Amino acid sequence: MLCTKKYEVEFEELAGKKAVLAGDFHFKSKHRVQSVIKKINGQNADYIFYIGDYTEKVPANYVIEELSKVNAPVFSVLGNHDMPEEEFKTLPNLLNNRNIQRDGITIAGVDYYTPDIQKALENANAPVILLSHNPDIYPKVPERVRLILSGHTHGGQVTLFGKTLVTPSKYGFGKGLINNRLIITGGTGTSIIPARLFNPPEITVIEFTSKSK
Repeated sequence: MLCTKKYEVEFEELAGKKAVLAGDFHFKSKHRVQSVIKKINGQNADYIFYIGDYTEKVPANYVIEELSKVNAPVFSVLGNHDMPEEEFKTLPNLLNNRNIQRDGITIAGVDYYTPDIQKALENANAPVILLSHNPDIYPKVPERVRLILSGHTHGGQVTLFGKTLVTPSKYGFGKGLINNRLIITGGTGTSIIPARLFNPPEITVIEFTSKSK
């Protein structure tokens, strides 16, 4: 089962456009790679953001090649499971502590193990979208960053009564839209324990709106 979680975010410069946020894939089969790509392409998005933890049992070069075959521009960062980093250097628009200007906005990203926000935002023009595998970077991000996209937590993988039981976030982050500025995707895969409870795997769809909406 792979669900689609949708959020509307006010972002005047991108109003009317759509993005897919996906990550924490932890791919264990090529079949799963293909099912995730099919789900992403079905959204007909304008941007696709990958936030790390790409594979466990499937060769990295296969995963990267297939994840690049989506129908929108891709921007990516690495997660804590993407080691050695050399194997993932061919990910499209890999934003490890750097940024790219696109469509009148800045898309920036930080590395998981050596996050350098200042370097990632160097010469960045507002508005900025920042990719970070770990959502715990949130309190350190300057206000000029309009939107932060993260994962890592898997939404806790197991929830009861809508609450996350265990999360790797020191702030207790699970998943969802926080303060209308941070979006944490629940991820498409599993880690350590190959199971989810009341917390299905997901890709996250972001619909950008204007103030007048």
